[in-house]
Amino acid sequence: MVDDPVLSQLLERCARDHRAWINGDGAPYELPEDGTILGAVGGYSHGGADTAQRQRTVAAQWRRGDGSVEYLNGGTQGDLAWLVFIERATVELSADPEGTERRWDLRVTEIFHRTSHGWRRVHRHADPLVDRRALSEVVRLLE
Repeated sequence: MVDDPVLSQLLERCARDHRAWINGDGAPYELPEDGTILGAVGGYSHGGADTAQRQRTVAAQWRRGDGSVEYLNGGTQGDLAWLVFIERATVELSADPEGTERRWDLRVTEIFHRTSHGWRRVHRHADPLVDRRALSEVVRLLE
């Protein structure tokens, strides 16, 4: 439960955007020109039209899913707000045979900036929430 009304509203938005993504809609993660994204499938990009198209293309690889968000931490300071949470989901990817379900759990940090038009997402960092591993296993992932 989130006591702060701003964080509660933003967390609801993140949950809605998460459900859209795992059902093939990347539009909620179209960031402004000055935005940044460190996406769950790797790499990074700045906001704007190219990133918006890339988000739509990547999200289209999800056929369907069901998920939720688990709030861990967050705060506000002036016109900035941040959230740290876990996105948990069971998804079907378009590359898999119909009916193949996969775990898709991400650890996420998002930053928002308040403007005259409301809160706008300016940064998203999401990467797979993997089970704890030995350092030697993690190092092999980076090779």
